[in-house]
Amino acid sequence: MIHVGVGHSHNLSTAGAAAATRMAMGNAGIAKADIAIVFATINYQTEYDQLYQGVHAYSSCDELIGCSGMSVLTSVGEFEEVPTLAVMVLRSEQISAVSFSVQGTEFEIGAQIHQSVQSQLQENSLLMIFPDIRAVNPAELVNQIGIDGTTLPVVGASVSGDATSAQMYHWKGAQATEGGVTGLLLTGTFTTEIGVAQGCQPIGKPREVTKVDGRVIFELDGEPALENFKNVLQLLTQDDIRRSGGTVFIGIVMDDANRNPTRGDFLIRNLVGINEEHAAIAISEEVKDGQFVQFHLRNPLAAAEEIRTIIARLAEKTQHPPDFGLYFNCLGRGKGLYGAANHDISVIQEQFPGLPVIGFFGNSEFAPIGGRNFAHAYTGVFVLCTVN
Repeated sequence: MIHVGVGHSHNLSTAGAAAATRMAMGNAGIAKADIAIVFATINYQTEYDQLYQGVHAYSSCDELIGCSGMSVLTSVGEFEEVPTLAVMVLRSEQISAVSFSVQGTEFEIGAQIHQSVQSQLQENSLLMIFPDIRAVNPAELVNQIGIDGTTLPVVGASVSGDATSAQMYHWKGAQATEGGVTGLLLTGTFTTEIGVAQGCQPIGKPREVTKVDGRVIFELDGEPALENFKNVLQLLTQDDIRRSGGTVFIGIVMDDANRNPTRGDFLIRNLVGINEEHAAIAISEEVKDGQFVQFHLRNPLAAAEEIRTIIARLAEKTQHPPDFGLYFNCLGRGKGLYGAANHDISVIQEQFPGLPVIGFFGNSEFAPIGGRNFAHAYTGVFVLCTVN
């Protein structure tokens, strides 16, 4: 059995932490929590000691983990452009949690995380990470952790904060720091379902990579890759180009056995260059012969349709009502993408009414695609956890 509750406060005083935690504890129906996950806008950083004391006083929980976000969210809504403190408390005999805070290079951090979690992995495990992208490259960090996504799904987002001052922090217990990575390993008798919404609309059709050198694709379906790309551009209308901001991406099918990919099956990456002489295109991810790719456009209509598809698919896959959810959203989504507030959390609540959810808007996001862990951009990562 598990008890979970979320709470939030817009109060900038020390009382904010107490109020948000008191709300979360009341919603969970518990007097003591095993762990508290806390996300807050940068406004609270100057009073982090008081924030910690407020959370601890009402949760009796020493294990506090989280970070700052340009915006944060709970089941109640996505709080953009308003000071907000969000708290989730959990208590369960079936879930064990170990938090960590690591400093160093991507190699050093990845090696430490890999070593520390390997000895604690169970059949059901979930790793949340909150790196500081000013000191850690997200993609390289995932590579260095180096654990398969089916064995250990890695989720989370990079810390964010104030866009003007570039302040951002993460915290473990009573200590708030910059640089490095904080995170949380969950193990126990629970299952997870993870949906990745990348806000993209496929164009053209999937093509097989038939000649490639690392990140440079020379042929698709035996034809020059650049010619294939130009033919796809012919399919676009002026309205398509306007809504997408004129940017075309490429989606890589990560499951080699998947010959009919749909939304959620692609790893979306940037096109970074073209080579007219060799009729080739360069992308920001290595691919191999035999992989399938498809060009994509990112736009609000595609994003709105995709998040509904992804969340509905998760609802179909979930055999039992989930106990809590985590939503890590890109700071480039939200009102800036849709032109309206609370879009994604409303979709989540439609499918999972009353589900406790917490998250924040990050600088990059983490989730597995096709059984491999990746860092993403412009993505919404939704994680469902169900105690068995």
